[in-house]
Amino acid sequence: MIGFRTTSFAAVLVATAAASAAGQEGACRIDYGRPGQVKDARNAVLTTEVANRPPEEARKNYARAVTLLTREPDRLRSNMIGRNAVLGHALVNLALLPDTPDSVRRADVGYTSEPDAMVDLLTAADSALDAVEAENPACKEETEGPRRRAYAELVNAAVNEYNERNIDAAEAKVRRGLMLYDDYPLSYLAYNVLGNIQQTRDDITGAVTSFTRMVDLMGSDTSFTAERKNTIMVVNELMQQQADALEGEAKTAKANELIAFLEKYSREYPDDVKLQAAVAMAQLRTGNTEAAGRLFNDMINSPEKYTDVQIMEAGVTAARANENTYGAQLFEAALKKNPYSRDALFNLAAIYDADSQFTKMPPVLERLLNVDPENPDNYQLLARYWQARARTLRDSAQGKEPPDPVAVAWETANNELLKAYTRMQDAPVRVSFNLFSHDGGRHILAGNVENRTDAEKTYSLKFEFLDSTGAVLESREVPVEAVGGKSSKSFRVELTDKPGVVAFRYAPLTG
Repeated sequence: MIGFRTTSFAAVLVATAAASAAGQEGACRIDYGRPGQVKDARNAVLTTEVANRPPEEARKNYARAVTLLTREPDRLRSNMIGRNAVLGHALVNLALLPDTPDSVRRADVGYTSEPDAMVDLLTAADSALDAVEAENPACKEETEGPRRRAYAELVNAAVNEYNERNIDAAEAKVRRGLMLYDDYPLSYLAYNVLGNIQQTRDDITGAVTSFTRMVDLMGSDTSFTAERKNTIMVVNELMQQQADALEGEAKTAKANELIAFLEKYSREYPDDVKLQAAVAMAQLRTGNTEAAGRLFNDMINSPEKYTDVQIMEAGVTAARANENTYGAQLFEAALKKNPYSRDALFNLAAIYDADSQFTKMPPVLERLLNVDPENPDNYQLLARYWQARARTLRDSAQGKEPPDPVAVAWETANNELLKAYTRMQDAPVRVSFNLFSHDGGRHILAGNVENRTDAEKTYSLKFEFLDSTGAVLESREVPVEAVGGKSSKSFRVELTDKPGVVAFRYAPLTG
């Protein structure tokens, strides 16, 4: 899911909208001076806002404004745009007062007609502001302010409800926010929340629609670029899930829809290799190996144009599409740029295993276990290597005894298989990583230590941070104390002013 901050959106919304409105000054002309009801109602609304009146006094002032704007409709017909602009503003302010329900008795907020009927304040505000925009579309900037205030409150409330797992309440609030504030760039925040809600409910189609809308709303604003790219990749993953659930022509049609989606944005970001690799994977799903192969071949033949991470991600894409030859070549190319990348080492050993190229595994596994010695998954790969090795020797070793070289080799393979399997199965500790980020000379490494024994343990992780040649640029010792039996604790290491760090290794915790 896409994460979203729980800090107040209101400040962001106010600052951005204010800048936008400044650029549109003069685009909308509304006369707030006539007739007298409009003038008096606007004064009541603005002075109450500026003076920050207590809620009950504010409620009376805003209700008075509503009365002025609804009591004598014939006198207001000469300036309906002014009347509706002030009415929408007053209704929003009423709705935002503390302890105000969504729907209230009309008489309680200033209406003189149908006093006992109920009115939804934000729905009525939206209708009034819509009428302003219908009369003069240039006034959308004028109506944006009151819409924004209510929207910010609702989205913040929706985030809080979502974090408390009150999913129905979160959806109700975010949809009310969108009723008022759709089609503005910052309404992408609401679609972020809505998409997460839909994913929680396994509504993949709805989530795709919401996150795609989010991408479109962020547009070409460079301040949104990183988040926009991330959202594109989320849509990519969701549409892949949709395609995987289908068969035949429907599956192909969904894959082609995904390709069209990705190609649209890859034209906007032609240098984004992760996006290009996503296009390649989608093409592979339709059997178009030629198009995907162009990107993979360029990475393999011209690796200087790409980072090791970009090449490795393309290798993952190829491997997931069962293009193991490309996958192996891409992981090999990534390791030429960064020989100590634990992910590339693991992936290459795994693809050699899957492709029955076990004779290539030993040097890769040796380097992998050197940088990542406390991950049982690595020993599973080592066990699979020795299993394959023993299998090839079995027939030729029949009837032979040591010191015959074949018998010795077969016995060694079986002993090493048992040792690796035991190391995997009975590992007393697991070290795992969930973050290794780089920002110039700043690097953050984070993960978990899992104590797989019954007794409480304290660990000391001794890290070495490496450049692409394997040179040690920094060493750190990180204590992870009092890890309970059968439980885990997290750790985090941060380096500053260390450009050139691309990999890490740590010393074994066990003998």
